[in-house]
Amino acid sequence: MATTTAEIQAFTASAFTTPEKFTSFCENGGAPLGGVIDGKRVLGSMNATFQTTDPGSQEVLATVCEMGEAEVAAAVDAATRAFQGDGVMGWRDLDVEERIALVNRLVELCDRDRDVLLACEIRDGGKVSELAEGDFTQIRECAEYFSGVARRIPMGDGPAMQVADDVQGFTYREPWGVVAGIIPWNYPIVLTSWFMFPALLSGNTILVKPAEDTPLSALYIAKLAEEAGFPPGVINVLPGRGEITGQCIAEHPGVRFISFTGSPGVGQAILRACDRHGTRMKREMGGNGSAIVLEDADPEVVGRLIGRYTNQHFGQTCCTIHRVFVDKKIADDFIDVQRSFFENLKIGYQADEGTQLGAVVNPTQRRRILQAQQEAASRGGDPILCGGVAEVSGRDGFYLKPALFRTTPDVDCNPAEVFHTFATVCAVNSPDEALRLANASPYGLGASVWTKDTQRGVELAKQFRDGTCQVNCHNSIAYGLPYGGQGISGGPGAGVNCEETFLDYTQVKAVYVSEYPG
Repeated sequence: MATTTAEIQAFTASAFTTPEKFTSFCENGGAPLGGVIDGKRVLGSMNATFQTTDPGSQEVLATVCEMGEAEVAAAVDAATRAFQGDGVMGWRDLDVEERIALVNRLVELCDRDRDVLLACEIRDGGKVSELAEGDFTQIRECAEYFSGVARRIPMGDGPAMQVADDVQGFTYREPWGVVAGIIPWNYPIVLTSWFMFPALLSGNTILVKPAEDTPLSALYIAKLAEEAGFPPGVINVLPGRGEITGQCIAEHPGVRFISFTGSPGVGQAILRACDRHGTRMKREMGGNGSAIVLEDADPEVVGRLIGRYTNQHFGQTCCTIHRVFVDKKIADDFIDVQRSFFENLKIGYQADEGTQLGAVVNPTQRRRILQAQQEAASRGGDPILCGGVAEVSGRDGFYLKPALFRTTPDVDCNPAEVFHTFATVCAVNSPDEALRLANASPYGLGASVWTKDTQRGVELAKQFRDGTCQVNCHNSIAYGLPYGGQGISGGPGAGVNCEETFLDYTQVKAVYVSEYPG
């Protein structure tokens, strides 16, 4: 690698000043922010609200109305009318170029209000600016990619074929109708974009259920969609808790397809609800990413790079590295580098200059992480950095120290996803042993091999039981290549970011035609 260690730093914050437009949106004239149904702001029939807060300071940013069964039903009705047209041309009937034009207008408005959407990521989501700015670029990149896909993939009638002497057959491809995206809190802008653009451009109308911890970006995008000229009912946003709003979406038979990102337990529960009335579902359900470091790797360089990816969004990234299997010849040096990288992370408020490790999103996550740190030691992990609570002067947030454990091949001290800067390092005797241990996890989202011999790395990468397999890189995404999971991390469907994703938001049927008998 030509990379120098001085260049390898954790994602870092620049000083961020909250724009007045974001503050005004959150304050909403003193009223709670409602959901968006049929182009209107809806307060909700349950008269229930929740507060969304800045995780690094506990400042209340906004009060948001929770949507329940009545609001989900109203949103499905509105989306159905918008899809079918209700006596006029519906969303499904629009020419693809008309849909693309509206999407482009929405992207332009997002660019105009870039600082507001960055505030959603930094203040509501707790991200440092370097990562938030990269996430923001996904709005345009995703829209442009799927606009191209929508132009390439024909909808409607496919080529006819003769299936019998007097019978012809052809396929007919169409959108599902009303589809829902259940979005997690860790990458709200990215994952809303990855759901919204292929779903809309293939002709569906949508329900967006943002996470209760980070609802602001979806609500603001809905506001911009109205300004862009999207017909009422095409884009509906239903904020609320998963066990209420999300469950109502899963149980509504008018929702034809659901895209879910979240934990395995919740995803499996939603799938069971969907099965009762035939709703199709695709799922991405976390990971416990692995890295294999071969003996020819430079431990100084690779140790810092793996540290960077382990700390991406403070470890709150589904595909990031939490299990490292390193050749025993360089294991001690690698661990020294990893320890130094973690120890020197600047813990602080996410909007302050230089912060690299900010607060986790809520107290539930903090409790789970602290428990996982303790359990890793009780299961036989050798603590190199014990983790624990961190203090940040003047800030009342959910701050934690990074944790690093040394383990051995016969000790499984890291069996489940831990959403923090948390890793276990295991010295191994061979690449085969490393691969066996990496593949022993029930998860299968992302894994990587680190070696100067890239061909050897490719051969090993192909043997991972993961949806994304990488050599000398990690947390990689690219439009045109699928991002999805194997094992309990995902399925079915093609994941996201590729042509097959677009096809997931469509259904195909066979049509047979014969002349009338006689």
